Amino acid sequence: MDLQVDNLTVILLLLLASLMIYQRFFSTATPLVHPLLLGKQSEVSSVRKVGETGVYRSFATGQGTPLTVRPANGLKTVSDIMTTSRTGSPATPRCILDVSLTDEALSEILRLLPIGLKQLFPTVEASPSSPTPILTLLPPSPATSLPLLLLQLSAPPSTPLIILPSPTLLAVALTNTAHPTPNLVVVYASLLEDVLEQVWEACADRTGVLVVGDAAKEKHAAVDSARTRGMKIARWEEIWEVAEKATVEKTVLPDAHIYDVHSYFYSLPSPSSAPVLVKVNHLNITAGIAALLSLFPADKRPSPALHDVVASVIPLNTPFGMTIALASIWSGAGLRMIGRPTPDWPGDNEEENQATEIEALADGSLPTVLFISAKHHSALLTRLHESFTSHPLGSFAARHKLPALRDGHISRDGFWDKYVWSGLRGGVLGGIAGDKLRGVIVVGDAPPTESLGLSHLLLSLPLTRLHSSPFSTGPLFVTHFYDLQSPSPDLSLNFSSNKAHCGPPASNVEVLLNGPDVEATGEEHGVLKGRVWVRGPSVLEIVGGGLANG
Repeated sequence: MDLQVDNLTVILLLLLASLMIYQRFFSTATPLVHPLLLGKQSEVSSVRKVGETGVYRSFATGQGTPLTVRPANGLKTVSDIMTTSRTGSPATPRCILDVSLTDEALSEILRLLPIGLKQLFPTVEASPSSPTPILTLLPPSPATSLPLLLLQLSAPPSTPLIILPSPTLLAVALTNTAHPTPNLVVVYASLLEDVLEQVWEACADRTGVLVVGDAAKEKHAAVDSARTRGMKIARWEEIWEVAEKATVEKTVLPDAHIYDVHSYFYSLPSPSSAPVLVKVNHLNITAGIAALLSLFPADKRPSPALHDVVASVIPLNTPFGMTIALASIWSGAGLRMIGRPTPDWPGDNEEENQATEIEALADGSLPTVLFISAKHHSALLTRLHESFTSHPLGSFAARHKLPALRDGHISRDGFWDKYVWSGLRGGVLGGIAGDKLRGVIVVGDAPPTESLGLSHLLLSLPLTRLHSSPFSTGPLFVTHFYDLQSPSPDLSLNFSSNKAHCGPPASNVEVLLNGPDVEATGEEHGVLKGRVWVRGPSVLEIVGGGLANG
């Protein structure tokens, strides 16, 4: 039959074509978050003391609201992490420190661990009123993180952990009277000889030694020599052998209270300063988990439904590194660590290859959420920039994405992302920045301001900046997850030394500045300068020094 086209049909077709052209080339992208929410991200109290600023809180928390101490009502202590874990099915395996484990298997391991320790070291178990701590000295490497994570998950109030970040602190920890003397030292095999001598000099045969990383029994000479002196020594692998063979009734661990001590952390603020000891209780940990998860929008939090794998560069021998790991386990996500491939400590002035550390994640489950340092972020951007500049359509793809970035919108959907950006990112560092990645958080020192726009462009993801501290289990300052405010991207990688801001206070901390110059600088220059003080349920107590402050 004949097809007739009248004037009305032509007009409708022209309107449709016009709408498509406008939507494709001229429409303005919708911001991911309303600009008003980014204009005021903190709220200050209406009163203040002389020499101090008002108390700043997160705008979402507001003044007068109780600070959050746990992410869910059922999570009150660390022992609740596995019982209230948000996994879809207990039989579904997930990657935990490069080991595929189901929740059932992990729970069984955590059940056997205290049984095995009690069989090998009978003096370890004590009452909460007279605890016998376990001291750990393990290098910050992905290869040695699993034993420390298991100890952190299973630590009862009768055996708190004493966690050391460096071998130089061992002598101090063995003789420090600020905490109970450790009854067991967990050490990596490479340090065994030196540790045995220090333990013998400080504690004689009262303290046992558990060796990690000596499955082949290469250190048998040192072990046999120490045993002849009466020291109790065992290997990590023996825990499971004796625990499975033990004919004991079900071990009933004492219930932990939210204020019971879970662990002690040593830190060195600077190489020339004295070590600082902080005490972590269960309330600090649950508050840190709550603050960490609050930085994600509800639909972006790590979840088993999204098959998330969290990769973190923050070692487990720090309070915040432990929080990231425990939050990932509780959320039902997988967990991987970024760090030195060799199980040892970095030497003085040793240069680390951040690109190699990131690329090592390609061997296994690819991460969906990255917690990285500014140096790792710079290494990732450098590799992505090399791929971008060598792509024939890179400049056209960037020209198309930049207007949306200026409007506060970013997405991995669309023609250019599918045919240009996806392949560009997937060929870098083993595909770490590929389509599976959906969140990048820079922890610690903030990256240069000029790098923010380039990061948004090359990753097609928002870049969250988070400031942490050795004196807190949670973040202190953190930017909005969808904050895309940045200067125009510098495509030359020539960044200045100016650091980007690290955002307003986290969801459950209060911040103020004090000092003699607070009022003067505020009035004359419009810039507040002073000493930062932070308080909240995630801020730790310095043993012998009151509460931690910034």
